[in-house]
Amino acid sequence: MDERDEEREFLVDLKARSGRDLAEWMAAITAQGFADKNDAIDWLRAQGFPFARASWLERIHNNGGRPIYLHQPERAASGPVARPRPEKAAPPPPPPTPGEVAQLEKLLVAGKGYRPLYLLLEAQIRTALPGVTVAPKATCISLAHPREFAVVALLATELRLGLDLGERALDAQLQKPRIRGAGPAISHMAVITDARQVNADLLSLITTANVRVNG
Repeated sequence: MDERDEEREFLVDLKARSGRDLAEWMAAITAQGFADKNDAIDWLRAQGFPFARASWLERIHNNGGRPIYLHQPERAASGPVARPRPEKAAPPPPPPTPGEVAQLEKLLVAGKGYRPLYLLLEAQIRTALPGVTVAPKATCISLAHPREFAVVALLATELRLGLDLGERALDAQLQKPRIRGAGPAISHMAVITDARQVNADLLSLITTANVRVNG
């Protein structure tokens, strides 16, 4: 298992093992106001993390709350690992309003055990599409850049990712959308139940939908 797989497994199990998901731990570390990374690591160890895991969480916090390895491409069977092409910096989206924060939390709660999986998916999308806007709707989460190209619905049994892919044929990965609140342009849906599905193929579909809508 390489660092990418180890990080994915660590973050998927984080809520079950520690009682908090990644976003909650990032907020908890920030609230402590540590001036030195070693202080943060020592505090995390006091919360029950072994040194290696405490150090890993501190590194993620220092990375702006973004996972360290999950945005990197899968390791090839042989040869050097391809390095991601640097992206141009994009202006950050406006901060969510208190009402949006409350609605997003309501949608995440509905996902129960799939909340960590959603957070990993969102982190991957933010890395692939800097400046993407994530906004809660009544029954799903909208992704826009700047126009909406995808939605995510969190259920207790799965995540449903809706994409605007036009006339693309359905296949084993893509089916007709079944997402309450999705707009008529959402033409396809991927069902996600495992972090291993958040891979290069899925991100390619997401970026394809964005290019189709936003050019």
